Amino acid sequence: MNLEQLRAALREKQEALKALMPKAFSPEGTKEQVDQVDALNSECEALEGKIAIAERSEAVIARGAVPAVPAAETSAGTVTSVPVAPEGLKGEDVLIKALSCHVVARGTGEPVLKVMADHGMQRLADALASVRVNGKAVNTLVSSEGGLLVPTPLSGGIMPILRVESTFLAAGPTRVPLTNGQFVLARGLAGSSASYVAEGALKPVSTPTFDSISMRAKKLAGIVPITKEAERWTPADVEAYVRQDLQAAMALTMDLNAWLGTGAGASPTGILNKAGVQTVAQTFATPGTPTLAELDSFASAAMLKLITANLTNRNRWRWIMPYRTALRLGDIRTTAGDAVFPEMSLSSGMGPSWKGIPVIVSSQIPTTGGAGTDETTVALVDFSHVLFGEEEGIVLKSSDQATLDVTGAGSLVHLWQQNMFAILAESMHDFGLRTVKAVVKQSNIRF
Repeated sequence: MNLEQLRAALREKQEALKALMPKAFSPEGTKEQVDQVDALNSECEALEGKIAIAERSEAVIARGAVPAVPAAETSAGTVTSVPVAPEGLKGEDVLIKALSCHVVARGTGEPVLKVMADHGMQRLADALASVRVNGKAVNTLVSSEGGLLVPTPLSGGIMPILRVESTFLAAGPTRVPLTNGQFVLARGLAGSSASYVAEGALKPVSTPTFDSISMRAKKLAGIVPITKEAERWTPADVEAYVRQDLQAAMALTMDLNAWLGTGAGASPTGILNKAGVQTVAQTFATPGTPTLAELDSFASAAMLKLITANLTNRNRWRWIMPYRTALRLGDIRTTAGDAVFPEMSLSSGMGPSWKGIPVIVSSQIPTTGGAGTDETTVALVDFSHVLFGEEEGIVLKSSDQATLDVTGAGSLVHLWQQNMFAILAESMHDFGLRTVKAVVKQSNIRF
């Protein structure tokens, strides 16, 4: 009896058992009928055992009987083997069997070709495993040769964009509230004077002058629209990513304007561009490679400017410079090869310092200014006199009802109608100085 005959006999016994069971286990059932059910169970189990042995035997025979298959030519090159279907399978039957094996393999974790072999399709499994086109196996390394068949796994997050570090707030300005969007404080500009006089002479008369610190809230804002599909279908939390990225973008925009804002339009004026700040005009014989004497003269002149303005160093002075300048100061060597300013090492866990004063190194200080497009600014600032006026920190809001003018020229986006929502971030602040003498800078530095 071959495998198909065994399967037919099993089906026959199963049908008989199915018909007998209701009668045998009914109230009118007899002992003879129950004994017949028991006998049929034993016969079915015996047939199932024979079928399992026969299936394994056929698989073993099939694995040892793979015939040599002639090569065939295709438009892509030479195929050195051709898949051969098991006996009795043709056309769509092969596809159905292969897909069934794929489903079983995903459930068991076994290779698909092994499942094919275990189910009597060894010849087809061997043929698929041996396919070669132009001497190359079907693989996942090339999209057109199998890579597209492998699903791309996605993690549940999004790698953030690498952004430069925000530096202004890290320098420690004094925070003051902007009440009703402004901060105005009168300050003395020029003081009274006195002098010695002779007997009967006129005593001197002087008049102190005043001006004021005036800060007005400048609004910094940004909006990012997102489709509901993007929020729903992406495996990562795209809304959280956009919120964090928008906050980082605003912090960097604020950082740039805190140092070098021009005051044009609605933007604030940065502390290095405030009217009346002090300047140094040190000359360098070779601007790109200053001598030690020139560097000492520059540093001394900047410190002397603060000291003569009665701004003594109470551990709040800070050098402000770009990375280019900091690296070049750290690279200066003596004739013996030792670092002249070892404290300028950017790898130091304590942070760089120059002439005993901490250094704020900022990527927001450009190095492309001047006629030669290679000039930058280096400044010495007494941060005990730097003010950061803040009405509110970064506030985040979202809406799916608003209408956005994306380009400012009437290009409208209707969020609710277009199945979108938008995230808005805004902040209101300004920058000021108790005295403009607290900043000393030179803006034509080329090292």
